[in-house]
Amino acid sequence: MDDKTKVEEELRQIADMLLLNGTLTECPGLVHGKMGIAVFFFYFAQHSGNELFADYAMDLMGEMLNQIHVNSPADYEKGIGGIGVGIDYLIRNEFLNIEDDICEDFDRRMVRAVMYDPWQNFSFYNGLTGYGQYWITRLRYSDPAILAKKCLLHIVALIEEQFTEISSNEQTDVYWFLKNLQNSQTVSDFDRCIGLLEKCQAFWDLQSPDAIRLFSRLGDSEVGNVIRAYQQSRYFNKFDLTMEQITPLDLEKPPSGTGLLYGYAGEGLMRLTAINRTNASWMKLL
Repeated sequence: MDDKTKVEEELRQIADMLLLNGTLTECPGLVHGKMGIAVFFFYFAQHSGNELFADYAMDLMGEMLNQIHVNSPADYEKGIGGIGVGIDYLIRNEFLNIEDDICEDFDRRMVRAVMYDPWQNFSFYNGLTGYGQYWITRLRYSDPAILAKKCLLHIVALIEEQFTEISSNEQTDVYWFLKNLQNSQTVSDFDRCIGLLEKCQAFWDLQSPDAIRLFSRLGDSEVGNVIRAYQQSRYFNKFDLTMEQITPLDLEKPPSGTGLLYGYAGEGLMRLTAINRTNASWMKLL
């Protein structure tokens, strides 16, 4: 069996497993749940030429939206923050063509998370920088941009105020949040990012081999280890993913979940990237 045939067989196995288990996945979120699975199926529909897979992705998103309520968690990993970023990603990549702003209802919850609710830390998956990533996506929309700037300035002020107390692992997440904010269209509104970015870089050298270990949120998984290499290289070098870098799928020792980070959805997207059926932009979601 040649490499291309093997990859196609693995992709079919992954799609079959997700068709069976996608709607049974309880988590609605981006990293572990329905939102991440939907991202895979939109790409797989494009690859296979079968729009039924895109229909299934829409069904998953419908179920996901039905799970969300006014007091849903706001975090990036499992909650509204990551879901909003996932929806924005699908719109920007032309998988969704939606006239209404379906994230408008999320904004009220995310304002409360940043401005009023107790917050855990500065981490990306469960803390303020994950909330901030949500608001960076909202800068692209004229009406939400006002709220987005207010929330982002508040997060930057908290980072500045508590900088010396932020742990080394959280410093990594703070750096990438500030870098993404600096690269946003309204960089002039966030001049303080430049000085904070320089402070973050003083904690660790991005081009050092040791820096790769600091992405602790990615855990120890096949997808996480590939994304560590991608995160470290994406601002410096071209990143190429090949099948040689991916462990063959073993259904006797299957992934532990269905989502992007530890599950079948991430395994599938890695393979689509390796055969040049998509680019590595989905990795930025993690």
